[in-house]
Amino acid sequence: MNKSSYGLGIAAAAIVAVTATSAFAAEKTLKTVTALQQTNVLAKSYLKTFVGPANTLGKGLIQVKNLGGQEIVPPRKAAAALKRGQFDILSCPTAYYIGTVPEGYGLLASNQGPSTLRANGGFKLLQKIYKEKAGSHLLAWGENLTSYYMYLAKKPKIGKDGVPNLTGMKMRATGTYRPLFRALGATTVNIKSSEIFTAMQRKTVDGYGMTDSALIAIGLQPVTNYRVWPNFYVTNQVVTMNLNTWNSLTQKQRDFLNNLALHYETSSVLYVELERQKEEIIIAKTNKPKTIKLKGAAAKKYLATAYAEVWKELKKRSKYHDQLKPLLYVQGKPNRQIDFGDDRLIK
Repeated sequence: MNKSSYGLGIAAAAIVAVTATSAFAAEKTLKTVTALQQTNVLAKSYLKTFVGPANTLGKGLIQVKNLGGQEIVPPRKAAAALKRGQFDILSCPTAYYIGTVPEGYGLLASNQGPSTLRANGGFKLLQKIYKEKAGSHLLAWGENLTSYYMYLAKKPKIGKDGVPNLTGMKMRATGTYRPLFRALGATTVNIKSSEIFTAMQRKTVDGYGMTDSALIAIGLQPVTNYRVWPNFYVTNQVVTMNLNTWNSLTQKQRDFLNNLALHYETSSVLYVELERQKEEIIIAKTNKPKTIKLKGAAAKKYLATAYAEVWKELKKRSKYHDQLKPLLYVQGKPNRQIDFGDDRLIK
């Protein structure tokens, strides 16, 4: 994809920028942090499809300065740091602060995209929730078709039902994977993504959950021998802003960022998908990791367990469950991450 492709859909943002510049609006520089390693494809996507266009199109209006990633603030403390005003914008999986905003579980299991949520009132409700619980303004749900795999150092036991049995295994997990891994019998361990390589190398953990496009980018292929198919969930990676910063912006600046968010929710998906395809080529050539393909009833049970555990957590932790789930999930509609004409689950 060439650079011009990333500009599709942001004509409105450009118009806002030009209008504001002609009105001599004061340019505001916002500081941003990503909770992921800077080599992670999701972090690269944010920098390429949100920060880059913000600085190109926002001259005279908005500029965004990237401070860095996990070296700036530990991932699980990033949301609190944003609330304190240590920086202005955070790109972060809600999984890192799922205890604060358990509604992030709903995004993981959602089969509705951000454009639908903006139309059906779901996004507005989520903005209310993030403001109430995280003290931040929810701006965008990025990279929202990125799914996850279970990655392993050794082949797992397979139960009579054909589903992996992780009893006796230690799995690195965030809030994204913890419910599923525990349901499959594993003990879960909390470590930063930057520490997974060493933990796998030293056999401190036997596996981990990770997105479908970051294995090679963050250097985990050498210590990863297996992955389990089918993939599951969609990322709850969101862009949030410090409330005081958001409230201090002019209406033109807010309009610019809102238009940029719409562009980012689409262009980030395209960016990550291209990176995922590149990674799949390398995995196919090296046959590392090997893919353990669950089929038929086993695959369906594996996915059913993954999604049931997430909805169970949302029900247990959130007073908004009954209001939010119908907006996020339409019964009978395919899960978004396998809705690419892939019929392996049916066969």
